[in-house]
Amino acid sequence: MAEESLKVWQRVLAHAKRLSDTSLRILFSQDLTRSVKFSRSLWDSKDEIYVDFSKQLIDDQVLDELLALAKDLQITEQFNEMRNGVKINWSEQQAVLHTALRADNKQTLIVDGVDVIAQVHTELDSLRKFANSIRTDKKFKKIVSIGIGGSDLGPALIFDALSPNYETAVECTFIGNIDAHEIESVLKKSDASETLFIVCSKSFNTVETLANAKIARSWLAEKLGVDRNDKTLADHFVVVSAHPERAIKAGVIAANSFNIWPWVGGRFSISSAMSLAPIIAFGPDVFDEFLAGMRAVDDHMQNSTPENNVPLILGLIDVWNFSVLGHTSQAFIPYAFQLRSLANYLQQLIMESNGKSVQVDGSATAMRTSPVVWGGVGTNAQHAFFQMLHQGTDVVPVEFIGFSQPVHEQHEAHDALIANMFAQSKALAFGRTIEEISLEQPSEKIINHRVMAGNRPSTTVLARVMTARTLGALIAMYEHRVFVQGVVFGINSFDQWGVELGKSLASELSNEISGSSVPSQTSAKDQPDGSTQRLIDLYRQHRKN
Repeated sequence: MAEESLKVWQRVLAHAKRLSDTSLRILFSQDLTRSVKFSRSLWDSKDEIYVDFSKQLIDDQVLDELLALAKDLQITEQFNEMRNGVKINWSEQQAVLHTALRADNKQTLIVDGVDVIAQVHTELDSLRKFANSIRTDKKFKKIVSIGIGGSDLGPALIFDALSPNYETAVECTFIGNIDAHEIESVLKKSDASETLFIVCSKSFNTVETLANAKIARSWLAEKLGVDRNDKTLADHFVVVSAHPERAIKAGVIAANSFNIWPWVGGRFSISSAMSLAPIIAFGPDVFDEFLAGMRAVDDHMQNSTPENNVPLILGLIDVWNFSVLGHTSQAFIPYAFQLRSLANYLQQLIMESNGKSVQVDGSATAMRTSPVVWGGVGTNAQHAFFQMLHQGTDVVPVEFIGFSQPVHEQHEAHDALIANMFAQSKALAFGRTIEEISLEQPSEKIINHRVMAGNRPSTTVLARVMTARTLGALIAMYEHRVFVQGVVFGINSFDQWGVELGKSLASELSNEISGSSVPSQTSAKDQPDGSTQRLIDLYRQHRKN
């Protein structure tokens, strides 16, 4: 941090010490306008997303200092640079342009002599034509989308979230795990003649995806009664990659392929051709609405004043919670069955982006960066882990997400669902005192067990209804919060060298397990590791027997 930013940071830390002696009960009693003062509205171009962060342990002074920190670090200016093609992913010498994937086609953005927005819209036009042809032809009744990480979590989230609201032209299933039990369970319920496989891999070097694509091709050939090299199999495969030529070398022969670009990180690729399965399922018009919601939040992040900038404020509060107050995890609880896979999606988005301990200048960071991200769906979560949230020894900031209008007609049940969401937020914030319990006259033996200290921070996000546009807006909001956090931490949120190490070691060990190579005792990578070698030997023995 620069000297002035460091001074602001010291003031932020001082406020944390000051607030350690207060509580949300006190803060609300001292300021009757608090719920208004610490709420903002985010518009997805057509609808409001209301964000209430008044139950976070902050006050006016804290918010002012956090915004001062954002100003000194020039967070919105850096966001503008990212959106305009500056190569902020310095370790890979790449621009970071997921926002270009939903840019208006009237815009121009030249990066390395190429208009990337023109490229994006050319590809979108091709996606629209292909999706409409599949929807019209009706040959394929089922899509199996094969990918992992960002090539899987994003499109699966869109499909789950929008299925109750929009008619689907095809059934969609998403395969990520290299554990063949997953793909086998899907193939058993599939008709080969009616199944289209979409193989999604940015690099087309991803072991899990290549393995599953190979299984799919063998299954398809067997069920159709043709050779694995039969040209008719290509009609059942689509490739999405930045390197489609590698698909052919890997034996994935596809009649159609679609492009993404090196400047799109996998976990930020939800607005790209990686989402081809839901584009086909719901139609290109619905996906256009999804992109419009994302674009509206991109514009909001870039152009809003700091005091009204929702992703900026929420990103700063995230930093406050786990870098200043020291909370180690963060829970996301949608009270919406459609968002049942949101926590999984956010785990990758947040932890793969900011789970780092080295700053851009190569020095170790002194701050706690990424929290452990987890969650579940309300009200199921209440009967699983909310006991710990209320009375456990760790304080876990919670984000509640809900919708005022359901798609179904069970309005009484939906009222009860949202009442539970509001009640949990209230209980976490204010708890229950001994005095309040005494009025209920329980026995003295159990009175302390029923006390809840409260003061557990939460934010509530309330939208009117789940639409494609609103979903896009929500996801863009989370993307930009990750960006804000990364700037404050001084890290590169857009590389993932830890992931790459695991991939390379897995490849080496796969060869050892199969017996095609002998472990080297002199390699710098192969440090003496009796544990791993013994496990490999035991595994091979079990397989042999």
